[in-house]
Amino acid sequence: MKNNKATYLDKNLSRINKALLNSIPEKNYSEITKAIHYSVMNGGKRMRPQLMLLMAEALKVDVDKKTIDLMAAAGELIHCYSLIHDDLPAMDDDDFRRGKLSCHKKFSEATAILAGDAIQPLSLEILTSINDENLSAESKCKIINIFAKACGPKGMVEGQNLDIKAENKKLNEQQLDKVHYLKTGKLIEACVLAVCLLKKEIKKEEITKLIKFSKKFGLAFQIRDDILDVIGDEKNIGKPVGSDQNKNKSTYPSILGLEKSQKKAQKLADTGIKILKSLPYDTKKLEDLCKLIVERQS
Repeated sequence: MKNNKATYLDKNLSRINKALLNSIPEKNYSEITKAIHYSVMNGGKRMRPQLMLLMAEALKVDVDKKTIDLMAAAGELIHCYSLIHDDLPAMDDDDFRRGKLSCHKKFSEATAILAGDAIQPLSLEILTSINDENLSAESKCKIINIFAKACGPKGMVEGQNLDIKAENKKLNEQQLDKVHYLKTGKLIEACVLAVCLLKKEIKKEEITKLIKFSKKFGLAFQIRDDILDVIGDEKNIGKPVGSDQNKNKSTYPSILGLEKSQKKAQKLADTGIKILKSLPYDTKKLEDLCKLIVERQS
């Protein structure tokens, strides 16, 4: 995934990181803000904001570039908060994240909890701060509601709860799909739906198709994550290989095997691409992103 594809993804990455840095509090304000900078600005694929930027470009949304940047930053911050909390000993108990010590190992458990607690409302605060004459107060409230639901008791929180309860249990494929739809897919779906609300006169059937696409995209992304936990390079994935197996978690490779898991991910990505192609927009870059998520090595 190099050459011309990497060019616009790299440009977007710089744009995303700038938006994130401008959205979080100054680093040296407190121990908590140091932990926030450490956790937010330590790299990452930035797949959710990448998706939002490429969608906004494809749909030619009717808002300022700064509005898109703030929304993308908000979506990524929700993801960052969840990673800090997921790594805690009471949760997934991971010592490393993105090739560095997890927040609670670098600082302390209390600091990590508080950093996550601070980042979650900060993401919603950023959304309320958007000042764009092309974004109505009603649409802004809907976007805030979408993100709040995605990380709430019927979204990411319940996904993490089910994931923890599934340790030392053998889930079937459908049960695992549900866990990852809630834990990963709901936020990706929220990112997609939020961008749809920025497009004036978008048709309901187009939104329906884009939500369906987001579900295929999110699940394909997670399956590839599970695969990389088995066959990935530790330097690339930023954590020890086999961590899921060591915790006796149900994963797609453990249920389906590696080959069937990759075929499932590929089928989901291919279906996502077909959905995109059926839309009256230039979705080529989004299609490339679909290909990337099932080919990636990190």
